[in-house]
Amino acid sequence: MKFQVIRLRTLLLSAALIAALFVFCLLGNRAILTVSGQLQQHGTPLILIDPGHGGEDGGTQSADGILEKDINLQLSKKIEALLHARGLQTQMTRGEDTLIYDAGCKRMREKKVSDIKNRMAMIEAAPDCIFLSIHQNYFSDTACCGTQVFYSPNNEKSALLADAIQKAVITAVQPENQRVIKPSGKEIYLLYHAQVPAVMVECGFLSNPEEAAKLTDEDYQNKIAAAIGDGVCNYLNNKQS
Repeated sequence: MKFQVIRLRTLLLSAALIAALFVFCLLGNRAILTVSGQLQQHGTPLILIDPGHGGEDGGTQSADGILEKDINLQLSKKIEALLHARGLQTQMTRGEDTLIYDAGCKRMREKKVSDIKNRMAMIEAAPDCIFLSIHQNYFSDTACCGTQVFYSPNNEKSALLADAIQKAVITAVQPENQRVIKPSGKEIYLLYHAQVPAVMVECGFLSNPEEAAKLTDEDYQNKIAAAIGDGVCNYLNNKQS
């Protein structure tokens, strides 16, 4: 009887040890997958979501005072939640109403230069990421409307990502939209210098009163965010097929 008890205890201890090692392996792998700069899951790249502007920099604004920075952040949070729910690794360049500038910057120009360089540093710290910048458009002709995606000229995959997002938005939300994707110039600093697949989604025109009103509507925001998320997923599926 004593021998059987000892044997039973040995078996239980062995089972517990195996379970502990199993959990350790899982946690160990998870830790490896979340190392800064290599945030990948099963070969899927980190989606680095960038809500444009923030803090003292409101971006453009509508005639009735809707600030671009607020719409950018609202949409980016929705996009991140949707992508994260699909099992993708996500990260935001900012999660609050703030610019990302270094301590000691006092003048607005210094703050904006520091901010853009820090966002660039986030891209460079994750060399396998996809960079998704969210902005709103503005033009003197108030009739202009519709989403348009710009892409980095430095990585051939950027155009594929832009095309997937543009098509998804047109299909799901804006069937009348005839805008086409365009490569960025020097005026879009992050895209011009990014070496990873990188796009900027100009979700709509705040200069258009009707579209500006839509962009503040929760239901419309959800539709735009879902379409952008679909575009990213479509790109990833085509890339892996």
